[in-house]
Amino acid sequence: MRPTRRHLLTAAGAFATAAVAGTAVVGAASQVWWNQPHDSATRHLSRDEIDFCDALADAIFPPSPDLPLRGAEAGVGRFFDTVLDGMAPFQRKMLRLGLHALDQWPRPTHGRPFRELAGIEAIAVLDGWVHSDIAELRGLVASVYIFVAMAYTVHPDVSAVLSRQFLCGYGD
Repeated sequence: MRPTRRHLLTAAGAFATAAVAGTAVVGAASQVWWNQPHDSATRHLSRDEIDFCDALADAIFPPSPDLPLRGAEAGVGRFFDTVLDGMAPFQRKMLRLGLHALDQWPRPTHGRPFRELAGIEAIAVLDGWVHSDIAELRGLVASVYIFVAMAYTVHPDVSAVLSRQFLCGYGD
């Protein structure tokens, strides 16, 4: 039987998840998602988690003539950290696990985490996630995508541009 794209994506996802979980076995000195110290300017997220959120924001919101602000420049990682303040500990842990799973997903096919992909590579990986045959992957991406979009659109530089399109008082 010839493997299909879905088989490869499922295998890649399983590998990435195993890689995230498996790093705990490497040794007590290794840093994995649940024991990474938060960044000095955050309450919950590590530097890798912030970098992933910002890289995802760049893939979703690359600069354009109308909105020259890159996604990462909107402080998406910091926004995520404040969102986590309002969550129960288990929810916080699950969202962080999802961030790490997505960050590691491209490792088997691209040799590095999402946060290290170049712009066009990251956009292609994001497109693959959004159009994946794996419903759980699409659901996770949609959940994280919502937070990224919220963070980006409330940034003052972006909301000022969007308020011209939405005359209901958005951005005031």
